[in-house]
Amino acid sequence: MNKTFFEKMLEKLLVDLENYLPLLAGKLVAFLLVCFIWPKITKFLLKLLDKSRTLKNNDPLLLSFLKSLVKAIMYVIQAFVLIGIIGIKATSLVTILGTAGVAVGLALQGSLANLASGILILFFKQVSKGDFVSSLDKTIEGTVESIHILYTVIKQANGPLIFVPNNQIANASIINYSRNPYRRLDLVYSSSYDVPVDKVISVLHEVANDEKRIIKDNPDMPISISLNKHNASSLDYIFRAWVKKEDYLDAMFACNANVKKYFDQNNIEIPYNKLDLYMKK
Repeated sequence: MNKTFFEKMLEKLLVDLENYLPLLAGKLVAFLLVCFIWPKITKFLLKLLDKSRTLKNNDPLLLSFLKSLVKAIMYVIQAFVLIGIIGIKATSLVTILGTAGVAVGLALQGSLANLASGILILFFKQVSKGDFVSSLDKTIEGTVESIHILYTVIKQANGPLIFVPNNQIANASIINYSRNPYRRLDLVYSSSYDVPVDKVISVLHEVANDEKRIIKDNPDMPISISLNKHNASSLDYIFRAWVKKEDYLDAMFACNANVKKYFDQNNIEIPYNKLDLYMKK
């Protein structure tokens, strides 16, 4: 009995499927093995980096950057391995990427800039782990936690993390408050016009002398208190004194509290917005 066209096609399909199934099963097993084992290999390499004494004794930011770089490289290699298992030749993929080189280059331009900026940050050591930094416009402010190949992690004082592209840190004007072991308090206090200037300055010096965290008897870090400005309803005094960087906030809060207390004890009025009415008879 002659076989119909459809029967012949079905028979050929079954034969091809029978020959291809073992290969397909092998590729599937290999694909799953790579997906399962590769992350463990990556994790093992990252643990080796963590245990490296040489890197531990170096800049901690270098360790976080290298871990991020190794992770990215391992992901790229895994992608090429999986593509090879599927049956797409790596040379074909490279050819396709080369043909679309301009588009790919434009797409990766920002990422490559961030990678290069991360290397520059590590090389020139603009920031280190634990440094308190801020941008000039105060939009970025916090403690440097780690640096990765594309971004730097900064922890804000109230807890949230900011992920800042490395390019912004490398090219922007960044204030690093932690490089200098000392910081200067630049505080402004106001008094009424009715209080003599010498009296206010004397009381402010008492505040400075009683604050233990303020550095005294150092000619390079003098305490400077003087009349700064004549406002419409107050006289403004500038209060400048040096403290250790770790004492900056505590010393500032203590001075603010003590100025109010000392002003009250010496009958120095702190002006506030008010309106005096003079009745003409």
